[in-house]
Amino acid sequence: MKFRAGKNSDIPDLVALESQSFDSDQLSERNFKYFMDLSHGEILVLEYEGVLAGYGVILFHRGTALARLYSLAIDKKYSGKGLGRKLLGRLEALANERGCTYLRLEVKSSNVPAISLYESCGYRRFAHKEDYYEDHEDAECYEKKIRKLEGKVIKGPKVPYYQQTTDFTCGPSSLMMGMKALNRKIVLSREHEIDLWREATTIFMTSGHGGCGPHGLALAAHNRGFEVELYLNTSASLFVEGVRSPHKKEIIELVQKSFEKKIKKEKIKVFKDEYDWATIKDIFASGGIPVLLISAYRLTETKAPHWIVLTAMENDFIYFHDPEVDRDQSAMDNINVPVRRDEFELMAKFGSRQLKSIVAIYR
Repeated sequence: MKFRAGKNSDIPDLVALESQSFDSDQLSERNFKYFMDLSHGEILVLEYEGVLAGYGVILFHRGTALARLYSLAIDKKYSGKGLGRKLLGRLEALANERGCTYLRLEVKSSNVPAISLYESCGYRRFAHKEDYYEDHEDAECYEKKIRKLEGKVIKGPKVPYYQQTTDFTCGPSSLMMGMKALNRKIVLSREHEIDLWREATTIFMTSGHGGCGPHGLALAAHNRGFEVELYLNTSASLFVEGVRSPHKKEIIELVQKSFEKKIKKEKIKVFKDEYDWATIKDIFASGGIPVLLISAYRLTETKAPHWIVLTAMENDFIYFHDPEVDRDQSAMDNINVPVRRDEFELMAKFGSRQLKSIVAIYR
């Protein structure tokens, strides 16, 4: 038995194995070529007695400690030899070597042998997705912690997940998730998402619609009955460096000043200093949910401000829901995403001014 990286000459055998193994959602020659060229993905091939007997595709969530098992197949001629278990173990080791803490996967609800394999290897079911596959079958979502961590998990109420429906509503979507965790009557809907955006937006982007700044999100949460704390490491006008037009800069500054007056009038707590690891622990310990601004660059290599909602922390790891789902991801990849503390501290700063901000909400 031998493990090695997939290569172009394997593609005909991989396509044949794919056709034998799956009735729908089959990877094509083009798909395999794409995964081989992908910088944050790998194809691992298993050879048995000199023949390609199985493969696994693993994807790495850029900037995080999360990996996704995208596909795994073993030639039926070699069933009963434990090859699937060995291949899965090698894929876990590969993810561990890349610094990953969790490996996640989806499997058809009807695929009892695969589910039995995953559960016997220590995977736990954490979600169910209806009508997930091309043939309309449901999927079960499993994960395994492949790296042992020490330290107590610190978290607030369980945060539900919501995927943003536009390019510019990460802030409202993150805020909705946090509010829903604290008040189950909050509705997670596109109508609410857009209402929050209209209420809280402050930013002109280089092109297209603007997003939401911390002042607007803090006021929107306050207006819905939540106690709010705003952490901000500057008193300057935010995001003006992202536009060239003096007119747009003037509008941004005007909107922010208006928000600041309302925040002062409503007596929302504002902390004008650098939050740190201990600040986030205190928010969780007090029953709060931190909605946090980051730079999207370390996740997607795009230089844009982006909002996420923190869900837990553990030793030197932070966990968050990311409302924006990229091309190679499913929504399940963006739930409780684990990030090492050193990586998190790099992504939790935006722009040349190193802007840091948290909108912490409480019941």
